[in-house]
Amino acid sequence: MQYQCILGIDFMKELKLTLDFDQKSLIIPDNQIKQLQKMEKPVEIDLSDTKLGDGQKQKLRNLFNGFKGLFSDQPGLTHVLYHEIDTGDKGPVVSRPYRYDRVKQGIIDYHIEKMLQEGKIRLIQSPYASPVVLTRKNNVLPPDSPEAYRFAIDYRKLNVITKYPRYPLPVINDLITNIPHTGVMSTLDLKSGYFQLAISSKDIEKTAFITRNGTFAFLRMHFGLSGAARNFQKAIDIILKPVIGRFVRVYLDDVIITSPSFNEHLDHLNQVFTSLRDAGLTLNKEKCQFARDKLKYLGLVISKEGIETGNSKVKAITQK
Repeated sequence: MQYQCILGIDFMKELKLTLDFDQKSLIIPDNQIKQLQKMEKPVEIDLSDTKLGDGQKQKLRNLFNGFKGLFSDQPGLTHVLYHEIDTGDKGPVVSRPYRYDRVKQGIIDYHIEKMLQEGKIRLIQSPYASPVVLTRKNNVLPPDSPEAYRFAIDYRKLNVITKYPRYPLPVINDLITNIPHTGVMSTLDLKSGYFQLAISSKDIEKTAFITRNGTFAFLRMHFGLSGAARNFQKAIDIILKPVIGRFVRVYLDDVIITSPSFNEHLDHLNQVFTSLRDAGLTLNKEKCQFARDKLKYLGLVISKEGIETGNSKVKAITQK
């Protein structure tokens, strides 16, 4: 255009809009900004395996919808503690990348891009380098499917020079023995469990892994790191400390909640949900079991009849 002009001057006057030529901006009065209500989908969890009545199911769904963020599709991130990799005065460890065919290289690229988008890893320049390992999952997916493989890192060299953190894991036999077998039970599964714990910023470079497309490092705790399980147990013990031993038992990322009645169970779930949400964690709703009188926990079937594995009772666990 040969001449500068302002279009829509009548519209701007009516809405009392102001042009700031110095800042090259348009100022809109607060009363002209309409707040649009965010429409969120309800949390959908299958309750068909419960023996609850319709009213009880609705109460449970109302509880779920009060904690929508807890059921996010993405793993959460807690800062109650950070995973440290204490290598003392030991120097960096370096390995060459393992060789893979074209199909598996593509699968590696897929997982890296996915983790970049999820904020689990980033590109890095590091004196450390560990190789990528692809392991086949126990599923029926075709061998060229990226989801048919678990993306892992061979951290054996790094783990050798890492000081092992001391923190006790629960004794499974003792944990199972002390679970009440009557009333209402739920189990919770934390989404991508270990990845919800952050790596200490000073140790991020030690998690570096090498690929054909560069070197990357984890911002979140990888399951292959020395002491990962014990640090995760420590974190979840801190988060659920007020309720563990009362109506909650925890083994790593597997949580079980037991209550004498349905109404008490709603309250207990609310307390646990609040603690997990406030800590920044999220749940894998597909793997959670809610309000059951019989369920699976740590590979065992727990009900009012006792504890079973397959079709046989586990007497060694139930008898002290």
